[in-house]
Order: sequence, then C-alpha cells, then structure tokens
Amino acid sequence: MSALDETVQQAIAWRVRLASGTATAHELHLCADWRAADPQHEQAWQRLEHLGQQFVGVSAPLARQALAGAQVDRQRRRALKQLGLFGSLVAAGVLGQHLQPWQPLLAQQRTGTGERRRLQLADGGTLYLNSDTALDIHYSNERRLIQLYQGEILVQTAADPLGRPFLVSTEQGLLRALGTRFQVRQQAHACELAVYQGGVEARPRGGVTQRIEAGQRVHLSAGALHELGSANVDRGRWVDGLLVAHEMPLAEFLAELGRQRPGVLRCASEVAGLRISGVFPLDDSDRVLAMLARTLPVRVVYRTRYWVSLQAT
Repeated sequence: MSALDETVQQAIAWRVRLASGTATAHELHLCADWRAADPQHEQAWQRLEHLGQQFVGVSAPLARQALAGAQVDRQRRRALKQLGLFGSLVAAGVLGQHLQPWQPLLAQQRTGTGERRRLQLADGGTLYLNSDTALDIHYSNERRLIQLYQGEILVQTAADPLGRPFLVSTEQGLLRALGTRFQVRQQAHACELAVYQGGVEARPRGGVTQRIEAGQRVHLSAGALHELGSANVDRGRWVDGLLVAHEMPLAEFLAELGRQRPGVLRCASEVAGLRISGVFPLDDSDRVLAMLARTLPVRVVYRTRYWVSLQAT
C-alpha cells in the first residue's frame, strides 16, 4: 500500500469518526494533530472537504473499527455503503455518467501528486497516467473501457482481435478511439481531448457524435464540443517527464508545473504574462523555479515547501 493510499484511508477514517456523533474532545484534538503532522494529511482532509460529502448515519462501532485500521479497505467501502455513497459502477459504456465524488478515492488505478505511470493494457495497448489521476479499467467481451475520474491520460491503442471498441468515458461524454494515439485531461467541469494519430469519435453528454482527426484539440462540456486549436505533441511530453514550453505565459507554466508538486505554486499578477520557452524536468520543480529566477525578472518566495510564489524583482 502506498503512502498516498494510507493517507486517504486515514482521512476517511477520521471523517467517519468525527461525523459519528460520539467523538470526544480528545479525539477532536487527535484529529487536529494528525492534520498538522504532515502537509499530505491536510491536503487529503481538504480534498474530502472539497468533495462536499458529509459522512453521516454511520454507527459508532463502525467508526471505531475504521479508526482502528483493521481491514481498512473493506471497512472504508462498508462505511461508504452505509453513507449511501458506495454502489456498483455504472454499466460499461455509459455515456457521460454523473460521477460521484468518492469514486476517485476508490479507483483501481491512481497516481499521487508528482507520480506518473505507464500501464501495459491486456490488448497490447499502452496507457500513461499523469500526476493525480484516477481511473478504472473495464474489459469485457463486448468493449474495452477506461473510466476516467480525474487527471490526465495518454493512450496508444492496439488492434483488438475481438473487434471490441475502445472507449474512454468521462462525466462530460464518451470517446471512441479509431486506431489512434490521443490524450484526455479531465477538468472540473469539462474535459480536453487532443488527437495525435488516427481519429476519435467524441460524443458530449446530451450532444451529437463528431469525429476528431489527428492534429485537432477540442473541449467537451455537457452538450457541447468546442475547437481549441491544433494538438501539439509537446503537450504530451509529460510521459517522458518533461514540460515543453513555447512562449507559454508564466501563470500557465506554473499551473502545469504545479500539477507535479504538492501545495500551492503561483505568481504575482504583474509577472503572470511573462513568456517562457524551453524544456524542463518535471521531477525537479525546485530546480526549474531556480532556473526561472535566473532567466526572468522574478524571485522565488518560499513561505513553506508547500506554499511558493514568484514575484517581481
């Protein structure tokens, strides 16, 4: 079990305990101490807060079991069932299903902040997961489905001897690969599709199917699909651990770099429009920030390791 998995489970256990109605003042203090002990603890807690799901109706014995840590995964799922949050996944191929906020926490495949992963799919295709990505993989006799909950993926499909369609489902719609290499980024209220080879059929929820050809980049929202310009293959260089910038505004650059490190990374408004070009390593963001300070009229201000801003010199 990864440290990320343990942290998420601990955060859920504390939420269950505190919402049980029987938490003592001592336990409240212990929870506060746990949150303060590690920035990742507070980040996991805030993520649950952001989900806006209150853990209610859980019995005190169940909460005590969750905190005790025995058989944590089963207890977590049992708790979520009692909360009315845990259920079976929607049948494979559902178009633009409304996702529940707990689903990324229980996804089959998850990457933490700054983690990227390459998966070899059962059909010979390749799936790359960017930082902070969560998804499920469902292969059946009828279809091959990737259910993307959050984050970003790059897919290189393979020919399937069974002729099954290859699908990627997001909350905003359904994508069908047509022998292709493509990238999907799930955002808060939309998803972005960039096609590098072949083609992809994109059907927004409540909309009509359109074919997106290699070299195109589009934005899917509920019932709509919008052109975003050309698909730049350099946007997919994160699979190689690189961030490639061509006259990229500093604010956008920091948003991309910030996806690879925990905490807050931002810049002052007066330097947000400074342009950056170059190739930068994603696994050493502090070195990248030092490079920016040497080449741009900015200084890097560390309030903590997890709160960094760039300001004008």
